Amino acid sequence: MKRLVLHSNQIVPESDKVEREWLTLLGKTHPTIGYIPSCNDPERVFFRTQEAYYARLGVEIAVYFELDLAFAPERLIDLLACDAIHLTGGNTFYFLHWLRQRNMLSTLQRYVADGGILIGVSAGAILMTSNIATACLCGDTRPEEDPDWSGLGLVDFAFVPHIDSLSEGSVVIANYARKHQITVYGCRDGDGLIVQDNQIRCIGNVIVVEPDGMAN
Repeated sequence: MKRLVLHSNQIVPESDKVEREWLTLLGKTHPTIGYIPSCNDPERVFFRTQEAYYARLGVEIAVYFELDLAFAPERLIDLLACDAIHLTGGNTFYFLHWLRQRNMLSTLQRYVADGGILIGVSAGAILMTSNIATACLCGDTRPEEDPDWSGLGLVDFAFVPHIDSLSEGSVVIANYARKHQITVYGCRDGDGLIVQDNQIRCIGNVIVVEPDGMAN
């Protein structure tokens, strides 16, 4: 059973509706989460914030699994034993690069296929799609030397977070949908999507634009 959670921004008061949904999805009293940051966090500043957020909900971050500078492959078994894995925000292109370097794309695909829950925030959510090009709409800098933007391919739509901060966000999304002939889900901070198998639940005021550029 495929189970995915796509957040725009998790640590805002408005995200409580999405929280209730994925806590139900976890279905455990004391679930554990593995944490994969998009980049090195030497002082664990962002991690501590996320740790406090999850602790407030009765969820433990059991494994910190960095990909770039502090990579510890011996922790992979513990990571995959967690009830869910959290993919953080950050630069989506940099995150994808290191997921590839550590052979984690296929690992995460297998994790989801085996019943693990993937929780992505911003960049982490974009990575669940087949192509991370929407990261450019959010201001991520793309590397010139890496033209392959293929993501995890866990969903058949594109995802755009932080649309409340985009100028003319609905127009931008409609243009992207028409150009790439793909359905696009646009989320404001606090909104999100729950994917179970082939069912998609929109939480909050999510914009859905079809390949013809028309919004649902």
